[in-house]
Amino acid sequence: MTKADELLGQAYEYLKISGLCDSDKYKKIEDIVGYLDWLNSKSKIPPGTTGTISERLCKLGLTEVPGIQIRPFGKAWQWVGDILLPGHPYDIAVSIKSFKAKERLIASGTGSILTPTLGWGLFNDPSEWGFERCNSYLYRGFLAIYMPRNLLSQLGSEQREIKNFNGTRLLRDLQKFPSDVQSAMSPKNSHRIDMREI
Repeated sequence: MTKADELLGQAYEYLKISGLCDSDKYKKIEDIVGYLDWLNSKSKIPPGTTGTISERLCKLGLTEVPGIQIRPFGKAWQWVGDILLPGHPYDIAVSIKSFKAKERLIASGTGSILTPTLGWGLFNDPSEWGFERCNSYLYRGFLAIYMPRNLLSQLGSEQREIKNFNGTRLLRDLQKFPSDVQSAMSPKNSHRIDMREI
């Protein structure tokens, strides 16, 4: 068991959600992060552990999507993203970040609408999400960026209204991640995400 798993286990115990299925735990993500933030204020959680926690939380949202096949990127390709989801016509990269986007999120975009990127993060700094910066993510091939509702509500309507190349919103509530992926699963392409639906 890793330190990340140990800390998540503590959070689940404290919040009394250990017995819940993964999708119900995902619905409590803000509470989980709040508890971990409190733990961090008592004793600093190393950045590597925070990164692993973020990956575990992101995957919680996908575990109950029927037929989803999550593949990790190999070490040599981790600059592109953290996991691959089966897409149609090409796979979709998911770049998972913790609290700060910095340059790492935008640099991780594939830069191609043929193999687009979904951003997922526990972001907490509204200053990283100005209008020009948000528009830049479109040029890096991002279909959507999922962030906590609290942060999303702090952004201006200009940013919240930015559309991706499918005409849907670029910036989205973290809670929409599992349902967006599930609703984009294409039955005719056997468990592949139809990127036109995100």
